[in-house]
Amino acid sequence: MKRLLILLLIASFLSSCEFLGARTQPKVQENPQCAEPRLESAFDYHNQAKDFFRSFYKTRKENELFFAWYATEDSLYMANSIRRCYDKRNKHFNAVKNLYRENQTLQRLIVQNMRTEPQSKLSELYLEDYRKIFVRDIQ
Repeated sequence: MKRLLILLLIASFLSSCEFLGARTQPKVQENPQCAEPRLESAFDYHNQAKDFFRSFYKTRKENELFFAWYATEDSLYMANSIRRCYDKRNKHFNAVKNLYRENQTLQRLIVQNMRTEPQSKLSELYLEDYRKIFVRDIQ
């Protein structure tokens, strides 16, 4: 009799554990793609950086260079995050490689156009005269 009760208790305990375990299992992701959206956002950030760089040449505002720099950094971050995706393929590897090269080139151009410290000190020293000569450079 005791054995029967013990077996019934064990069976009920195991069935309740299975019932609770089925409830708490995480749902499978509905969107299994990971690499494609991240790659697209990395290219979007890169295009934003190019747009900021173009607008720097039109307006000569130095903050456009900083925005372009941060957009390239965001692009590189998104490209690096593809490494953790489980659905990456060779085409993603090649696209990320090209994106690295394009962002490095753009970052070099950005750094070349940023003012160096002596230039900024000179512009602070002769701010009024500098503003008369280069009206669009200092905002």
